Amino acid sequence: MLLALCRKCFLTLITLSILSLISYSILLRDPLNSLGNDSIILGYFKYVEGLLHADLGISYSNGEPLTAQVLSVFPATITLCLSALLLSLLLGIPLGFFVAYIRKTTIGKLLTVAGSLSLAVPVFWLALLLLYYASINHWGIASVGELHPIYEIQPLTGFRILDIFSTDSPYKLKMIQSALHHLVLPTLVLGIPSTLEVMRFTQERAEYVLKQNYIKVAQTRGLSAFHIWRTHVLGNTVPALIPTIARHFTVIFAFGMLIENIFSWGGIGRWLVNALAIQNYNAISAGVVVIGSFVLFVDLLTSLIKTLLDPSQKKDWYAK
Repeated sequence: MLLALCRKCFLTLITLSILSLISYSILLRDPLNSLGNDSIILGYFKYVEGLLHADLGISYSNGEPLTAQVLSVFPATITLCLSALLLSLLLGIPLGFFVAYIRKTTIGKLLTVAGSLSLAVPVFWLALLLLYYASINHWGIASVGELHPIYEIQPLTGFRILDIFSTDSPYKLKMIQSALHHLVLPTLVLGIPSTLEVMRFTQERAEYVLKQNYIKVAQTRGLSAFHIWRTHVLGNTVPALIPTIARHFTVIFAFGMLIENIFSWGGIGRWLVNALAIQNYNAISAGVVVIGSFVLFVDLLTSLIKTLLDPSQKKDWYAK
């Protein structure tokens, strides 16, 4: 297991090296960077040395350190993705078990088809549609941004709700209400395809468990359907979903960056789009490194969780 874990870390390092090369090639397009004064190879090693010290350079648009800018916008994206993930788990897992239970009925077949189309839902179009519908109906959740402009809070952690709790403002409750209003609609946009996807892989796992021999033995013993589902199906389905859920978070993360500009959400997706608009190559390069590193970290964590929870994976890793 230790050898396989080292191999996974080695492959992750190779991917990070390729990512740094891509980021460096983007940086070389900027005529204002100082790396062009050295040879390409020497400049690359200086660039990697800066990355290892968490130095992403400075933004030529305002002169601020890019590391500070990334840390100020990344929590907003994480907040949006976590809220969408929580919504999809609360709705998708029960729906997945329900569809697996009624899989032979017409409703079950229709929900199965809907689940298969989960990632085909265009979130960019869905965001525009829901925002338009909420606006013409004067819904409070049609607000854009992260907080009403009338409120001003000191950013401490980058997470709006946590920062609101740390303030001494007499309008703290109103500020929390405003933050939640701004969070609802983008969460709903991300939650619709995410819920369908969670429903799909929960249903597939539950149907796989239902085909196992121990389920057939329990049925021949005359055990009730409720007892079989509570004892065997749930216990053998939910733990196996944890690695899939962790990997599914990266999908939500990608979708979240796509819709941030629509809702004026101050996350890393909107920050990167603004950098592209003004051709801020330093910021684009930093965004590629940060986003890629985050996805690789989630993938590495997912592999570790899967190995710890799945005995068959442990056996394969030891054998290798």
